[in-house]
Amino acid sequence: MVVYFALPGREQSDRMERECLPAPETQAALARNGFVSARVDGFEQRRLYSEWVGGGEGMGLCVLDASGRPYAARPGPLDAAEIAALLDFCGRQRERVLELRLRHAETPLDPHVCHELGCTLLELGCRVGAEPLLMQAAQGGELDAHHRLARLHALDGHVVRARQWLRTALPSPAADVTLGYVLFKERRYLEAAQTLAKPASDPSLGDDALRARLYLGKSLHESGDDDAARKVLTRLSQDAKGTTFGAAADHSLSHLDKKDHGHTH
Repeated sequence: MVVYFALPGREQSDRMERECLPAPETQAALARNGFVSARVDGFEQRRLYSEWVGGGEGMGLCVLDASGRPYAARPGPLDAAEIAALLDFCGRQRERVLELRLRHAETPLDPHVCHELGCTLLELGCRVGAEPLLMQAAQGGELDAHHRLARLHALDGHVVRARQWLRTALPSPAADVTLGYVLFKERRYLEAAQTLAKPASDPSLGDDALRARLYLGKSLHESGDDDAARKVLTRLSQDAKGTTFGAAADHSLSHLDKKDHGHTH
């Protein structure tokens, strides 16, 4: 089930509910992945939003499995292409999540299983579910979990806690992606771009390379280099079409094409 938390009266929430959720691409993604959908009031269900989505004001999406447990989430407004890409990603990952949850139920303290499940949930945006798993993994000696916890805290805007985990993280290209993202959240855009440039060109990193390319483009834009940002994001849009990263690149390109970005640099 896909649950939409609405904030009635908020312009972005009303637009998403009016235009993006009924859009053909959204409805097609719901159908092909076997999801049903529901709408709840984010004001009235703040506790539920906190339990299922985590950070944010009370607006966003979460995806529940057949037992009612959340395994994916996105706070804030999304456009139709981003929603469709997220739902397709959830459809592809649901069996893996189920398998890892069964393994975790059998060996709940196994740091490797906790790490695998925690990283998978983090990829899906399920921050509330990912944190205790990654904590268990880190305590059990999985050093990669340190920078994953840093990434999770940065997603929620908790950059001080993110920095604490980065200090004990094992150096790696994936950890550099996390560092670049933390720098982006700290609004140190030039440093973020410099940090993300190398992992962005390393296809062996898989989704982390796509994430690096997305935030490299965003960092270049925020630092005032829109020409370079457009090149990075256009290439990402072409290479990652149909994915959450490709949809996010398209969204960022649309933002770049607006003369008034809604903010200054």
